[in-house]
Amino acid sequence: MNPAAILLILGAVTLDILANVLLKRSDGFRHWRPGLAAIALILLAFTLLGVAVQHMPVAVAYAAWGGLGIVTTALLSRRIDGAHLTPTAWAGLTLIVGSVIVLSSSH
Repeated sequence: MNPAAILLILGAVTLDILANVLLKRSDGFRHWRPGLAAIALILLAFTLLGVAVQHMPVAVAYAAWGGLGIVTTALLSRRIDGAHLTPTAWAGLTLIVGSVIVLSSSH
């Protein structure tokens, strides 16, 4: 897989995670500045994803972006907000990571 595409996906994941943190801080857009910043970061994340799919299959790019974003956001939520992850949630996160690995290795 193209190293530049991997960096683009990692950049998109990072922007997505930051957007999720800001979205939480916006408190349902009651605080409009973090809400608008979240929207801007999502647009930038989609821009990086759009460039990445020029160099890799869209299924792999989207699965990596979505999966890594979900897993990392869940782990950060646990760390920052004290969210409780049940054993079932841990199993789900493990399945997401495994699915991304399997899909990525199949191309």
